[in-house]
Amino acid sequence: MSRMAVTTIQSLLCGSQANCRRSKLLECRNEPVTVTVAVNAVDSIVLASDSATTQQAQIEPGQVATINIWNSANKIFNLRKCWPVGAMTWGRASIGGRSIATLSKELRCRFSGDRAGFEDWTLDAEKYTIADVAERVKTFFYDEQYASDPAQDALGLAVAGYSAGSDVAELRVILMDGSGCQGPEEPLPAGEPFVGWWGQPEAITRLAKGFSPRLGEALAQLGVPQQDIQGYVDKIQAKTSIPLAWAGMPVGEAIDLADFLVEATIKFVRFAPGHQMVGGPVEIAAMTRHEGFKWIKRKHHYPQNLNVEGTWP
Repeated sequence: MSRMAVTTIQSLLCGSQANCRRSKLLECRNEPVTVTVAVNAVDSIVLASDSATTQQAQIEPGQVATINIWNSANKIFNLRKCWPVGAMTWGRASIGGRSIATLSKELRCRFSGDRAGFEDWTLDAEKYTIADVAERVKTFFYDEQYASDPAQDALGLAVAGYSAGSDVAELRVILMDGSGCQGPEEPLPAGEPFVGWWGQPEAITRLAKGFSPRLGEALAQLGVPQQDIQGYVDKIQAKTSIPLAWAGMPVGEAIDLADFLVEATIKFVRFAPGHQMVGGPVEIAAMTRHEGFKWIKRKHHYPQNLNVEGTWP
């Protein structure tokens, strides 16, 4: 069993202090691995991730141990070659022995019109929407792959980019586990800048919000009534959070911000107690309406000089 995270954390930091009150602080389940970041500057949207994935095995009934940590997983995908339509994943690394990256390439074939019997999945350059793409992503991953798989480790997907003819970046989040599938949901309305992060939340949450994701747990231990905890968290966040993304932020700055947040998490996990379950090369992709999907940082497993594009049928 390999996985990149076992958490359904959704963390958001909006571009204005007023809107930050709409962010959600959810409880982390188990030991989170992986870090994925989205920076939506409206004029551009940037996806960034680490490359770590863990191999886990059941050593005794009910007891799972980490036996390997690999640092070459692919977690960011272009869902239609060159178009500003991308996705990012955290959670389990594979379904039925096929990596999420491989499954995403199969989905891309459908979106490109390269799979017989799935002609209605082909994206129309003049009409497609990110909302419709996200629904297809949910159908492909949850309905066709995940729902019938006996392993029910949590899986998260973010679908991002620009709808046909739109100047505004969008993002939809899909979360699935043994209880079902949530989403696709839009964390914030299109046109609002934000930074979102999923997987290992500790470092970025401390940096951006000014407190640990376990603040609610600490307040409960101090005797704060359960029904009052979220209110206290919201009031603290209003005073301690720092907005990082802004509408119209230059794409170069959005790229640097996403890179910094992933690197900060990798370094944080390196020196924190426990396994280094976040790490490996940082991968980054940026999307704009006019430039489409562009890789900024990317691993190359195959030597480029030995592999010429277009030689495989």
